[in-house]
Amino acid sequence: MGILQGLAGNMQQINPQQAHAEYGPWLLEGEQIQSAYKMLRDGFCLTNRRIITLDHQGATGKKTRVKSIPLHALVDVTAETAGGGMDDSEITITYISTPRLRSHNVGYASYTFEFPRNFDMTGLYRHFMSIAVHNVAQLNEG
Repeated sequence: MGILQGLAGNMQQINPQQAHAEYGPWLLEGEQIQSAYKMLRDGFCLTNRRIITLDHQGATGKKTRVKSIPLHALVDVTAETAGGGMDDSEITITYISTPRLRSHNVGYASYTFEFPRNFDMTGLYRHFMSIAVHNVAQLNEG
């Protein structure tokens, strides 16, 4: 990963060995990493069950905030490609944040991932969107 891209706050894909070293301790039994992305210290990985984000905090980065977003809660995805100037590309996912997906009072949250302008995010967008379309169809079944 380029140091300038990391300083600009842009994620880039990392190889499977790096992904396993970074996210392996956070995996559940039977969970497998499909792809992983990283900035200088922070990043996320996509597994067969969820999205795991790592936010290393403080000057030393030893304090880490781990967030999990279950794939079955994903309901919408938007992508924004880089424009002119110093714009980044980004993918924003919307997911159901309440424990019961079909409750009467459903809560939603969103999370945005930024990528460098030259990063081809179409495959990742299609993957997230196919999950969201499937989830919405299941939620709206009889």
